[in-house]
Amino acid sequence: MINEQFYDYIDHELQAVINSEVYSPYFVNLKQIEQKKSYAFLIWFLNSYGRISNVEDYITDGHDDYSCDIILDKVDSQGEKIFYLVQSKWNTKKNCNSEFDNKDLKSFLSDVQSVIKGDKAEGANEKFNRQYQHLKEHVKRNGKIKIIYLCLKNNCNDSNENIKSLKDIIGGQVEIEGFDINRLKIDYISQEYRKSIPPNPLENIYSPDLEKITMEVIRDGSSNIEIKDPFPAHVFLVRPKLIFELVSKYGVSLFDRNVRDPIASSNINEEIKSTLLKNPSYFWYYNNGITAITRRIPKLNSQAEQFDILGLQIINGAQTANSIYNAYKNCNQAEREILDEEAKVTFRLLKSGGNDFDLKVTKYTNSQNPVSERDFWSNDPIQQKLQNYFFNTSIWYEKREGEFRDHPEDIYVVQNRMFACSYFSFWLNSPVELLKSLVKIRGGDIDLLFTSRVENKDGLYERIFNDNTKPQDVHSSFIMFTLIAELPAYRRRGHEILYTNCFHILNITKIVCEKYLKLKYGKDAKVSPFIIKNEDDHEDLLKRIVAYSAEKLQAEVSSIEEDERRRYIFGMMSKNSYLDMFLEKLKSEPMTVEDIEDFSLQIYEEDEDEDDDDEKEYDYFDEEDEDEDTSTFSS
Repeated sequence: MINEQFYDYIDHELQAVINSEVYSPYFVNLKQIEQKKSYAFLIWFLNSYGRISNVEDYITDGHDDYSCDIILDKVDSQGEKIFYLVQSKWNTKKNCNSEFDNKDLKSFLSDVQSVIKGDKAEGANEKFNRQYQHLKEHVKRNGKIKIIYLCLKNNCNDSNENIKSLKDIIGGQVEIEGFDINRLKIDYISQEYRKSIPPNPLENIYSPDLEKITMEVIRDGSSNIEIKDPFPAHVFLVRPKLIFELVSKYGVSLFDRNVRDPIASSNINEEIKSTLLKNPSYFWYYNNGITAITRRIPKLNSQAEQFDILGLQIINGAQTANSIYNAYKNCNQAEREILDEEAKVTFRLLKSGGNDFDLKVTKYTNSQNPVSERDFWSNDPIQQKLQNYFFNTSIWYEKREGEFRDHPEDIYVVQNRMFACSYFSFWLNSPVELLKSLVKIRGGDIDLLFTSRVENKDGLYERIFNDNTKPQDVHSSFIMFTLIAELPAYRRRGHEILYTNCFHILNITKIVCEKYLKLKYGKDAKVSPFIIKNEDDHEDLLKRIVAYSAEKLQAEVSSIEEDERRRYIFGMMSKNSYLDMFLEKLKSEPMTVEDIEDFSLQIYEEDEDEDDDDEKEYDYFDEEDEDEDTSTFSS
């Protein structure tokens, strides 16, 4: 979803605010459309994130507002008051891909500094004056403040130094967050298409990682299970109240290590809530409970009903926890007392044994449900970074199975395994190793692409996904793969394309790309920007590179004596030495710019009804090859 598409969605939402009966009186005195959209943007933000209906009490935008469009005070789940200072900057659609002006940010932060320090004189804006007085009293009590700058552009890259400077000057409990069009878009996708709950900037979310957390457990005469070695662990019964309090305070950060995000609404969630509310005494029988990891568990006596732990992460049972929270939240005090008296929740509490142990516990406690190897890496920062990048394209990067419940008609959802395959072949020059790993998956074996080398010596995950993995490179390799997949022979293969020589051709296209760019633009030309730019502007040029590469491979195979050809093909597919020799030969062969730019695209126009013999001219691997020497693929 490119920024322009998301801008259209926001613009539609803002127009709905302007036209609504509830808010239309606020726009009577605003004559310019820019003024109306700016004010509507503030109302939309308060409604969407703050769930605030009396917006007029907090919007201070107007004459003498001192660059604070919103001064909002809220009390968090723990009774602590937070002041939110918000400045928004509405812009037209044509500017949605540009950066938020650093000068505007400096001006806003400078004015915010004066407001927080109480240096600004009151003016004619009564709304501002009223909230300003409350804010000054809050600052004197060393209260917490969050500053948000809101825009429909990209965040400016030079903002960090200005933000750091303001924090150093003001000191105390001050947090600053930039809310640009990409952050708004990611939150929208999470809510609309993942049906999950993104972090709310207008809520004070505590981090549970290093917090001292008080646990209250049920001691009703039944024995709790205790494991002492190698790592302490307990199985308790707890009341719904504890789960409600944990989710209230820590929100989605309680599930950072869970392979599944808490879903806002689903049939399963409704069933869990229904059981808890209608048959609370049956809840323990029907529900598997919750598994969590903590950094420290004290030694407990057999009568202990309350104790403190250090840190907490729920690694299994996110839907259970979220459903209990929602059910409990909507109950009155009498109903809550009934739930706490009758309902019991199984709570498995394990002491962390280090990252490797924690990852395996997460993996195995989720194994009763269909969870693939790639799902367990879904919370890896590199996976999130790649997904966020592709949210700006027409392709969405799926980092866990079934992550998106829906998607827009013009968006394609693609598993991260396909991106990994493309990147591994194109940039890491490993089509032979990739083919072996894909055949293992087809045979029901482990997915080495998403297996750590710590867990298996042949694991490939860290080789593919690391600090050197650039989103643009992943994108460019996938573009070239999709162009290869458009060749008629591969289109006929469908999903079986993974077990052909398509990734060998993909590796060849990188060599051809590099040679072409060096000839055309010089040695400093970059492959990824060239591919990404030409995907839309000159796709035929990229197709000619693919066609040229496929033709080179076909010519090489045709040059082999017929009685040796099958063995050579299999060697090319399954042994690095064969492919490396061909690539070295290709690098040394003379080539001109015209060889690429004038190359025929007939290979893309071949009749899809051609027989299999024609297909095999450039599609070399079939089931008979695999049967001939399966040891090559399992070694």
